[in-house]
Amino acid sequence: MQSLACHTCEARVLVAKYSPAHTSIQWSDEARQSCREIAAAATADPGAYVMRCEALDRTVDEAVADGVIRTGHRIDPAIAPLASTEAVAPAR
Repeated sequence: MQSLACHTCEARVLVAKYSPAHTSIQWSDEARQSCREIAAAATADPGAYVMRCEALDRTVDEAVADGVIRTGHRIDPAIAPLASTEAVAPAR
């Protein structure tokens, strides 16, 4: 993941870009407090969970276009599927 600051509010997050449609963003508590969109949503509904920030989305898109954020490849852990004899029975 790469560090990136939003062009609008300077909230600093960690970003990983795996494809044009797949972006992973890690927010710190400090970044959540700095983000104007998250703060506005929290004011409107204190229990709201905001999944994204449009200003940060634009910042990420610009960083990818400028080559600042590189598109990587997601690597899932190597696991073998369970054999039918190893299947876990549902809890009762």
